[in-house]
This record gives sequence, C-alpha cells and structure tokens, in this order.
Amino acid sequence: MSQVLIENIFFLMAMVATMAMTISAVAQASRANMDPFGALLLAGAASVGGGTLRDLLLGALPVFWVEELSYLMVILPTAIVAVLLVNRVKPGAGIRLRLLDYCDALGLALFCIIGTRKALDLGFDPLIAVLMGAITGIAGGMARDILCQQTPVVMQRDLYGTCALVGSILYVVLAHWWPELSELIITVVSMSVIFLMRAYAIHARWSERKISW
Repeated sequence: MSQVLIENIFFLMAMVATMAMTISAVAQASRANMDPFGALLLAGAASVGGGTLRDLLLGALPVFWVEELSYLMVILPTAIVAVLLVNRVKPGAGIRLRLLDYCDALGLALFCIIGTRKALDLGFDPLIAVLMGAITGIAGGMARDILCQQTPVVMQRDLYGTCALVGSILYVVLAHWWPELSELIITVVSMSVIFLMRAYAIHARWSERKISW
C-alpha cells in the first residue's frame, strides 16, 4: 500500500473523528441547555482540544488545525446540521445521551490511533506515543464535559481511559513487533479494540457498577 494512500486514509479518519466529536459536543450542549453558539464553541473544544494539547506537548507547532483548515471547515457545517437535528429529538428518551456516548466512542478510537501514530512519526519513544495517543483521544471529551459542568467520563468508573491506553499500546506493539503487517491492518485492529471496549462499557452500564478498591 502506497504511503500516499495511507496518508489519505488517516486524513479521512481525522475528518470522521472530528465530525463524531462535533456531534457528541452538540448532544452534550443540548443536554446542558446551551444556545447554538455555545454548542459551536463546545464542538470546537471537543474536536480539536485533544490534538491541540498533544501538539503543544510534542512541540509540533503550529498546531495541526492551524496548518490544515479542513478541520474547521468540517466542524462548522457538522455542528449546524447536528444542532438542527438534535433540537428535534424529544427530551427524556435517552437518544441524546446514546448519540453522545457512541459518537464519543468513535472519536476516541480514531483520535487515539491518530495521536499515537503522529508521536511515533515524529520520532518519540513508544511510551510517549502511547501517552500522546491517550491524550489526543481523551482531552477533547474532557474539555467538552468540563465546559458543561459535568464530571468527565474519564474520571468516572468507566472503561474510558483504559480503552484509550489499551488501543494505543496495541498499536505500538503491533507496529514494533509485527512490522510485516500493513499499517492499515494495525490501525483497524487497534481502533476496533478501542471502539468495541467502549461500546461494551456503554451497553453494560459499566459506570454504574459498584467497584471496591
């Protein structure tokens, strides 16, 4: 598989992740009774917050969305469409919460792998790459929840940060120990593990379980 095709695939992943986090932010804004402008600001924080923190920590300046305006061009129309659609959802049915959770799970999976790969490509140690992957996936959702005066999911009894770390570690391990595997396979496997773990946690209501420690 050519490097150009791989780069195009990762760019598409980034756009999908941006859309997913934008939708999750609009759903959260609706639940918090924000106006459309507040929802748009929240969408921006959720979509590029994690990658911005990653780039600042890695010294990759200017940050990614300043160099590549496609991110901003995706956030705006996605947020507008999401606001129009979410406002039609009947409150109390749990639809907005499920939309928030599953879009967030998709964004988490995609952004984690994107962040891990970027750190590796910049020549950083695999441990740093794992941490940067987790930060890329988690920080945007944390910013979204904090701005809505909600306890971030990663700080609750939930498989959130664990999913991010497991997926990032898996990507690094596969890339290091099985270099004969194509980058696409490594990416799909790692991303799928994150998403499926998170989807299971949502479906099984993991955050509601009583865990003693």
